[in-house]
Amino acid sequence: MLKNYFTITWRNLARNKGYTFINLVGLAIGIASCILIFLYLQHELSYDKGFSNADRIFRVTSDVRKGDQDVKVAVAVGPIAKLLREEYPEVENATVLVNMGKNAISTEEEAFYADNIIYADSNLFSVLDFPFVAGNPVTALKNTNSIVLTQEMAHKLFGSAEAAMGKTVKYISHTLMVTGVISQQSPSHLKPDAILPLHWDEQTQYYVTDWNGMGGYNYVKLRKKEQASALQDKLSDLYQQKATSGESLAGITSAQYNLQHITDAYLDNVREYPVGEVGNITYVYIFAVIAVFMLLVACFNYVNLATARSTKRAREVSIRKVMGASRSQVIQQFLSESLLMAFVATLLALMLVELTLPLFNHVTGKQVSTIFHLNLELALAILAIILFIGIVAGSYPALFLSHFSPAKVLKSNQTPSSSIAILRKGLVILQFTISLVLIIATTVVYNQMEHVRNTNLGFNQSQVVAINIPSVGWVKQKEKLAAIKEELLTLPQVNQTTNAQQLPGEGAAAGEFIVEENKHLVKRNINAISVGYEYLDLMEIQLLSGRNFSKEIRTDANFKYIINEAAAKALGWTDAIDKQLKPAWADTAKGSVIGVVKDFNYKSLHSKIEPLVIKLDPNFGKLLVRLNANAPLASTLDDMNNVWKKHFPSYPMDYQFLDESFHQQYQAEEKMLTIFTFFAILTIIIACLGLFGLASYMAEQRTKEIGIRRVLGGTVSDIVVLLSGNFAVLVLIAFALAAPIAWYIMNLWLQDFAYRIEISWWTFFVTGITALMIAILTVSFQAVKAAVADPVKALRSE
Repeated sequence: MLKNYFTITWRNLARNKGYTFINLVGLAIGIASCILIFLYLQHELSYDKGFSNADRIFRVTSDVRKGDQDVKVAVAVGPIAKLLREEYPEVENATVLVNMGKNAISTEEEAFYADNIIYADSNLFSVLDFPFVAGNPVTALKNTNSIVLTQEMAHKLFGSAEAAMGKTVKYISHTLMVTGVISQQSPSHLKPDAILPLHWDEQTQYYVTDWNGMGGYNYVKLRKKEQASALQDKLSDLYQQKATSGESLAGITSAQYNLQHITDAYLDNVREYPVGEVGNITYVYIFAVIAVFMLLVACFNYVNLATARSTKRAREVSIRKVMGASRSQVIQQFLSESLLMAFVATLLALMLVELTLPLFNHVTGKQVSTIFHLNLELALAILAIILFIGIVAGSYPALFLSHFSPAKVLKSNQTPSSSIAILRKGLVILQFTISLVLIIATTVVYNQMEHVRNTNLGFNQSQVVAINIPSVGWVKQKEKLAAIKEELLTLPQVNQTTNAQQLPGEGAAAGEFIVEENKHLVKRNINAISVGYEYLDLMEIQLLSGRNFSKEIRTDANFKYIINEAAAKALGWTDAIDKQLKPAWADTAKGSVIGVVKDFNYKSLHSKIEPLVIKLDPNFGKLLVRLNANAPLASTLDDMNNVWKKHFPSYPMDYQFLDESFHQQYQAEEKMLTIFTFFAILTIIIACLGLFGLASYMAEQRTKEIGIRRVLGGTVSDIVVLLSGNFAVLVLIAFALAAPIAWYIMNLWLQDFAYRIEISWWTFFVTGITALMIAILTVSFQAVKAAVADPVKALRSE
C-alpha cells in the first residue's frame, strides 16, 4: 500500500513540474534557514557544557550597591572561594581567577601577544577541567614560576605542544616554565591564552585576601547540583558579615552574592566586568523566532498551493472514492505526498546548508560544525522538521481534499471554495506580515548603525593608532614610553603622540573621590581615566573652561584633575575650577579641578555619558599616535615599526586604529544586521514564490472569464489590474498588521542604546511600497501572460 502511495505521489509531482518546483524551492530555502539557525543556536547554547560535571559548576556573581547605584557584576571578592571550599559542606571545591588582559609572552627568538592572560588558583583544573594536551593538571600551577599555555599559543611560540613542555618564556621580565598545554575545542566563556599561578604576583594577593575588594572570578563545584538553592540562601548576607568596614575601597556599601550556573555565564551580557567572550540571550530568542517564521512561511506556501490545486485533484479524489477508497486512505495518500515533498526538500536544504555554511560562519564569527558531523540533537531537529511539514502542514490539504462528495464533484466539476479561499488569503497575509516585520526590523537596525557611525562622539577618532606597550618593568616601561613618543614625533607623517590607560569606548575605571559639595567634603563614586599631557589635544576634546595639563606645572601630577560637563552638573558646580577633588584614599592630600571638558563618549553609545574624572599619568598605558591626514598608511606604519624595533626589539608592534577599535563594540549589532538582511530577503523570496504559484492557478481558474472580458473589449492593463488587485489588497492588510508589531519590537531593541534614532514614518512607507511593488511585479507576470493569451482558445478551454 505504501509503495502504491509513493508511486502515485511521484507521478503527480513529476506531472506538475511548476507546482513541484515552487514548493521544493520554497520548502528547501525555509528548511535550510531553519537548520542554519538551529546550528547557530546549538553552538550558542553549548558554551561551557564541555566541562565535566558542568551541571554542578557555578560562578559566584555580585549585585553591588555603589553609592546610589545598583550594579550587577560578574566578579566577587577573592576570599570567598577559600571560605566556600573550607566551611561549606555543599561545596566539593572552589577556585578563583583574575583577568589580567593582554600582554606579551616571548621566547629567546620572538614574542607574541596573548589576548587573555589569567592568574588562577592552583586548583583551577580540578573545578574547570580544561583538556590537557600535555602536562599534569594537578601540578601544573603548583610552582610559582610555572605557566600553562593553550595549544594555539604553544604552537606560536614553540611549534607544537610537545615542544613547549619544559621550555621557558619571558613575561614581564620574569622567566616562567611551561608546565602544561590545554586545548580549547569546546566553546567556553573563558578563553585564556595563558594561565599563571595566582600567587606568582604579590600585587594580586589582595584578590584572595581582601574582603573589601572586587576583582576575582570565583567558580564553585557543588557535591550535588540540587544543593545550589541551599547554598544561595547562605550567601545572602555574607558580604555584610565579612567586610571590615561599611564601605570598601571600590565604593561598595553592600553586596549580594549569587550562584550562576556556568552554562549561563556566556549569554549573560547584563553583568559588568565580564571575563572572556560574552553572547546575548536576546539574540538567541530573536533568531529562534526567525527560524520558526521561516519554516511557517514555507509551510504556508505548501498549504496554499495544495489547496489551490483542489479543483484539479477533486476528480481524482472522487474517482478514488467511487472505486472504493475510504476517506482515511485518501488522507494517507495526501500525507504520503507531503512527507515525500518534505523529505526531498530537506535533502536539498542540507545541500544548501553545506554550501552556505562557510559564509554563515564568516558572518556570525562562529565555527559552526558542518552538518555531516551529525549529532543526536541535529538529527532529531531534522526529523522533526520533516514530520512537521509532512504531517502538520500536509494535514489540512489532506483533510480538505478528502472530504469532497464524489457525486457533487463528478456532476458539476466544482469544489467548495469559499472557506478555503479565506484560508488562502489569510495565509498570504501572514506570510507578508512576517516578511514585512523582518524588512522593517532590518531597516531600523541599519538606520541605528548608521546613526552610531555618524554620531559626533566628542572626539576625533580618525587617523589615530593605538599601540600596546609590553610590560617590561616599571622603570623600563616609563623610560621606553617617553623615548618612543619623542622619536615618533620626528617622523613627518606623525602629528602628535600621547598615552592613555583606557581608549575611548573601553570605558573607565571605577573611582572613589572626596569632592567639595555645598562647602562640605563628601565621598562620590566617579569614573576615572588616566592620560598623558597631550591627550586632550590629540583626541581633539574641547576644553570648556580652565586649562589643560601642562609639563611646565609640576604640581599637575599631584592630584590635579580635569572633569567633564556631566561631572560638573552631577556635583552641582556652575564654576568647577579650583573646586576640591581628591582620591578617597588620600586623606591628607589636597586636590582640585583645573579644567572642564565638553562631554565625549568614553563608553559605547549603549551608555549615556556619565561623570568622568581625567587624571594625569604620562608614564603608562597605551601609546596613541595621531597621523597626518595625508599620511600614506603602509609606509607610515613601516617607519613607526622601525622606531619601535629600536626600543622593543623582542616584541612585535601590536597596534589598532582607534576608529576600528571603537566600532568593534557594535559587532553583535552589525552581525545581526547582516543576518536580518539575509533572512528578510529569503522570507520575501519564499512569499513571492507562493504568490507566483497562486497567481498562476488563479489565472488558470479564470481563463474563461479573462477570455470573455477580452472579447468584450477589456484591455491587457484591465486584466492585469483585475488579477493583481486582490493580491495588492492582501499585501496592504499585511502591512497594516506588520507596522505596529515591528514598531513595538524595534522600540524595545532600541532601548539598549542611550543614543538612538526615532523610528520615522518613512521607514514604514518605503517598506510598504517596496513590498507592494514586489508583490505586484510577481503577480503581474502571470497576469500579463493570461491577458495576452488568445481569447478564442480561452473560451474553448472547457
